[in-house]
Amino acid sequence: MKDWKIKLEKVREKIEQLGIDAILISHLPHIRYLTGFSGSSALCFVSKKDAILITDFRYKEQVKIQVKHFKKLIATGKSLLDITSEKNIMQNLKRVGFEADHASFAFVLELKRTFKNVKFFPVKNLIEEISAVKTAEEIENIKSAIKISEKVFNEVLKLIKPGISELDIASEISYLHKKYGAEKDAFDIIVASGWRSALPHGVASAKKIKKGEFIVIDFGCVFNGYHSDITRTIVVGKATSEQKKIYQIVFDAQSRAIENAKSGLKANILDSIARNYIKQKGYGKFFGHSLGHGIGVEIHTLPRISPKSNYVLQNGNVITIEPGIYIPNFGGVRIEDDILINSTPQVLTTLPRNLIEI
Repeated sequence: MKDWKIKLEKVREKIEQLGIDAILISHLPHIRYLTGFSGSSALCFVSKKDAILITDFRYKEQVKIQVKHFKKLIATGKSLLDITSEKNIMQNLKRVGFEADHASFAFVLELKRTFKNVKFFPVKNLIEEISAVKTAEEIENIKSAIKISEKVFNEVLKLIKPGISELDIASEISYLHKKYGAEKDAFDIIVASGWRSALPHGVASAKKIKKGEFIVIDFGCVFNGYHSDITRTIVVGKATSEQKKIYQIVFDAQSRAIENAKSGLKANILDSIARNYIKQKGYGKFFGHSLGHGIGVEIHTLPRISPKSNYVLQNGNVITIEPGIYIPNFGGVRIEDDILINSTPQVLTTLPRNLIEI
């Protein structure tokens, strides 16, 4: 991790702004964002002078490889909070923040029991707000994840035909992701065909593909902790005029949004550009989800591109733009690409966006 110092400085700036002495980070993707550690058990403590990763004996050797710039505490035969207390990490601290959206009630109770002299404050979106603006290194990781997913999609297209199941397609995507260098899928792969393509989150089922059907394929992978997220809609055989019409509306709505995805624009305005176009074409009631979301160390993060979001887009945001139309008993269309925000938008995905007929 080349940019650890920049990230740490930003966390300390946030601590100063919030008027707290330190932050205890418990959400594993955020810990990986700051430290590079990818294990399944950890806490990260950051104060104005200390930066400490706390994990257990299973990761004693792993942290030596992954974590270079943080002090390390290894708990053996005791909890992570117990070793934190034993080493007096919070000694003389009065106000410590915790991640409100990621700490369980039980965890907060244990914090208060273990550190009776410390007052704990719920903090929202501290890491999310910092990580919403990507460094050059992070952008390269996202590009690498996209490149893997696109290679996989081009391979999988060759296998799609009537009679193959949605699960067959999803399984092949998962296998090829790892074969081509990904850590794992970014989420449960969506393969939704025929009537199921009208389900926005139609995770792959045993349904067999039939000729003439839409297939919505929403897929992504994780590379070095960073996510890709892409959706393409295809037709098995020749598309009908109605299928072409629906696809073109979604395509045009997405194109309009991409053209306007620039720094300084509010996220809700960007959402409205695509949403209003779909409404004007008479399909507004069939587009019920937000236009997009940020991606990075998590598949859904800031900024949210939704009607309620007042977030002002900044240089370095990486977002998805994914309008859709979902008509029950007919089918659905979604097109999703990953966009780097700048003074002009940069589309990081390179797969063709036109309707694919196979």
